[in-house]
Amino acid sequence: MTHNSTTPLIAGTEALPYIEMTEDEFLARFHPMPNHLSDTAGFDFGEGGCLFEASGPELAFVRAQPPAKVWTVIEGDDGLEITDGMHVVNRLGYLVTVRCCPPNVAVSVPLDG
Repeated sequence: MTHNSTTPLIAGTEALPYIEMTEDEFLARFHPMPNHLSDTAGFDFGEGGCLFEASGPELAFVRAQPPAKVWTVIEGDDGLEITDGMHVVNRLGYLVTVRCCPPNVAVSVPLDG
């Protein structure tokens, strides 16, 4: 179920609208693209592995995409999560989607273990 709230990302800054959605909602809304550069990519949502590595040709491909179509799979204290944008800390890899993340919104997709 999608959850909306407003949460400051940094103390003393204006809060961005925050959306938390399920994996199924994320897949239906944004459509991750299969990694065409690797036959062994992880995160297969039914059409082939979608995870792009953070190095080499895969990273070059991710960096060439519109920023609003790039997502990071991270490992946090509460498990795996997909979050909008390109992040480095706790990063497992990147996803590229067909549809863009809405502007000025923070999106979180907790993944079941």
